[in-house]
Amino acid sequence: MHPSPPMKKQAINNPMKNHAIRFLLLTCLVCLTCGCGKHTPTLEQPVRRVESPARLISTVPSITEVLFDIGLGDRIVGDSRFTTYPPETKKIEKIGGLHDTSWEKIIALKPDLVLMLIGKESCGMQFPELGVETLLLDHRSMEGVLESYELIGKRFGPDVMKDAMVGKDALEKKLKAIQSKSAIFEPVRVLVCVDRDRESGKIQNAYVAGTSPYFQDAIRWAGGTNVAETTGLAFPNMSAEGLLAMNPDVIVDLMISEVVKRSGNSSDAGSERKEADIVAACVADWRTLGNEVNAVKTGRIYVLTENYATIPGPRTPLFVEKLFEILHGE
Repeated sequence: MHPSPPMKKQAINNPMKNHAIRFLLLTCLVCLTCGCGKHTPTLEQPVRRVESPARLISTVPSITEVLFDIGLGDRIVGDSRFTTYPPETKKIEKIGGLHDTSWEKIIALKPDLVLMLIGKESCGMQFPELGVETLLLDHRSMEGVLESYELIGKRFGPDVMKDAMVGKDALEKKLKAIQSKSAIFEPVRVLVCVDRDRESGKIQNAYVAGTSPYFQDAIRWAGGTNVAETTGLAFPNMSAEGLLAMNPDVIVDLMISEVVKRSGNSSDAGSERKEADIVAACVADWRTLGNEVNAVKTGRIYVLTENYATIPGPRTPLFVEKLFEILHGE
């Protein structure tokens, strides 16, 4: 992955901040830190190609979700420790995260195929050194996600290709349906915040969705105009002054549910109360920008805690639909 944004040392140890950073890295998808594990292989071996791979390793949640959507979930023997969906993934062996991949565990799992995201090519080359075939996919945009269905189908053969195309067509149909609904509305100027300092009680160090293709697509399909696209950066770090200048009509702050629930009590009711408190505090932070910001003045500040907002894949229509409801009140 690309280097994480500069963070205060104490913030790095905060569970909520760690997962928020993880979201930012996953959605940016510029590269993978595949070489961050304790073991780095150096002895190159012939790559073993299995006609119909039965033992798969998925290195990120977005790939895991696509594999399950195609019907290959039962072949996954290892995946990221950040994967939480679908529920069946709880039983799958975890190979670590983006920065702590366990090479020893991967070797022990004896995979036929490792599926990973396009990024630093040197990362992708380490599995061939182990004699393991890799399939590189691009999930930086929904176009890339849709293409990954075809690439996986092509690799596994005609039967899987049929299922892959069914999944791809269903995903496209859902996205186009939302686009059709939003087309009759005037675009709404929206700011999507993907990570920020949540400890200060005010808005600072806000990383927002800029030119990231995934977020650009989602906002456009939902009938919005991304106020941060003019920055020319995928995830620009905005100050309060910069946000005031952008003056969005709607603000959407993304906080994945696992982060919120981890801060809650053990009981469901307690977790819900704690989540409500955290969401309320999040909204209060944005209100410190003052009524000079249209979204603050009109009360159009929204907090999303569903993790499907952060993972390009078959659940992306849920995120786009939620954005549509926020922007157009449907």
